[in-house]
Amino acid sequence: MPKLSPPRGRFSIHTRAANVQRFQRDKFDIAVVGGGITGAGIARDAALRGLSVALLEKGDFGSGTSSKSSRMIHGGLRYLRQRHVSLVRESLRERGVLLKIAPHLVRPFPFLLPVYGGGLEERLQLKLGLTAYDLLAGRRRLEHHRMLSRREVLQQEPALRPDGLQGALRYFDCVVHDARLTLATARSAARQGAAVANYVQATALERDGERVVGVRYRDLLSGRTGLLRAGVVVNAAGPWCDELRAMTGLPPKLRPTKGIHIVLPRHRLPVTDIVIFFHNDRGLFAVPKEDWTYVGTTDTDHQGDPGRARTDAADVAYMLEAVNDTFPGRAVVPRDIVSTWAGVRPLVAEEGAPTPSDVSRDYEIENDPPGLMSIAGGKLTTYRSMAQDLLDRLVAAEGRRLGWSPRPCRTAELPLPGGDVQGFDSYAEGAVAALEEGWGLSPAVASRLVRTYGTEHVKILAYALRDKRLLEPLTSSTAVLRAEALYTAEEEMAVTLEDFLARRSDLMLFDPAGRNGLTSAPLVARLMGGVLGWGWRARREQLRRYREAVAAMMSFTREKGTA
Repeated sequence: MPKLSPPRGRFSIHTRAANVQRFQRDKFDIAVVGGGITGAGIARDAALRGLSVALLEKGDFGSGTSSKSSRMIHGGLRYLRQRHVSLVRESLRERGVLLKIAPHLVRPFPFLLPVYGGGLEERLQLKLGLTAYDLLAGRRRLEHHRMLSRREVLQQEPALRPDGLQGALRYFDCVVHDARLTLATARSAARQGAAVANYVQATALERDGERVVGVRYRDLLSGRTGLLRAGVVVNAAGPWCDELRAMTGLPPKLRPTKGIHIVLPRHRLPVTDIVIFFHNDRGLFAVPKEDWTYVGTTDTDHQGDPGRARTDAADVAYMLEAVNDTFPGRAVVPRDIVSTWAGVRPLVAEEGAPTPSDVSRDYEIENDPPGLMSIAGGKLTTYRSMAQDLLDRLVAAEGRRLGWSPRPCRTAELPLPGGDVQGFDSYAEGAVAALEEGWGLSPAVASRLVRTYGTEHVKILAYALRDKRLLEPLTSSTAVLRAEALYTAEEEMAVTLEDFLARRSDLMLFDPAGRNGLTSAPLVARLMGGVLGWGWRARREQLRRYREAVAAMMSFTREKGTA
């Protein structure tokens, strides 16, 4: 088979094919199993240290838990109540790092915590907690919190339940596009020389005596199998971590829990800030996003395949009860829900934790058996520091024996693709104005383009040199451009219709046409198909699979009592 050379600067299906050949041909210092945020972070850190790295992911990058979060980068105010001060300090530090290296994907946003009952004493306790939160953030503090009166709260968030409302505390954390953060991290690893491929499944661990020396895999696109040899295999498979551990006879380590979110038209649940509210002692968020408000999340034990986690009728009933209790008068019903997502958290099992919400969000790293290092637990916000910790331990434990001479960690300084500019807000303002004036793009299209791709938005514009029509939106109602479907196939390793519609563009979840991306899907299939070599049969199959994915996402509507 001839050697394939990926186009310079590309991250495409051709890159993928060349990397799968490298899996078979080369021996790597580290093989990372799992292309979620944790695995991508580990691959990036290792590659930046000068180690040879392979990363294999059985689905799309971030298609598991890492695209199913509440889309927040935050310190975790509630962890202060649980006295997990070190976790809060680490999270606030990492929030600052991510604002620096990915300013196009991570941005500050106001949070509102209404206070019901409890009177002055409870408000003072909350104020002390937020004061501690600000102090732990140190120089990385975004804005100082402040107390709002009952009148101020109802002026700002009139949909809130007024009965018993004492006031609120307002503070700042951050929101993020979780799937694109994962993708940017994987692309950064590839730019540093890592061999990265999606849709490659680890099927077994190769052993030499007691030591793990590689990974047997199957390329899910071609059906070919192979052996990837490595000095160390890192198990970063998230909620599938126990499956990989079981390949060496290790017992389960996780307590998987499911979290779901529902998306509503914003006029059905109008909020300005991210509103924190409680139902049955469980904290929930109502998050405004353009024309929508999404609400989450649940925290229930999950059994079975994490990839088949779905929003069911019981989840919806709980969520709507919580929403209608906190925002009376909205009378939100199941048919108002336009999309949902459900993910499984890979929490480390703890003795004495009666409910999933009581389980720590901290992580554990285990080096057993020799040659296999597993990481479980953790949270999106701290993925970079988790990767640094694992690599530091790995180098200390295995580096000398394997002859490594790694460089120090640099992941806190090097920007992610698209984030390589200082003063991003000023840059974005100028770039949006230039797109409106020089390219004739609407304010909504221009703003979305810059906020999604950062400095790389100019690569989208380059497609106009091929065909000016590529800078037209996919449909009259969306701000997503036709050129983006080509770009993500050529430079973001999107290889299925769902990769683009669900994780690259968000149209599956947030579609102005209210069709979960189904209106755009035929055109996207034609555009991507031109890059990926899809004939009409392949396009038809991609459309069928995507319709099935949308139906599965909304399957709760077919359950009794939720139609």
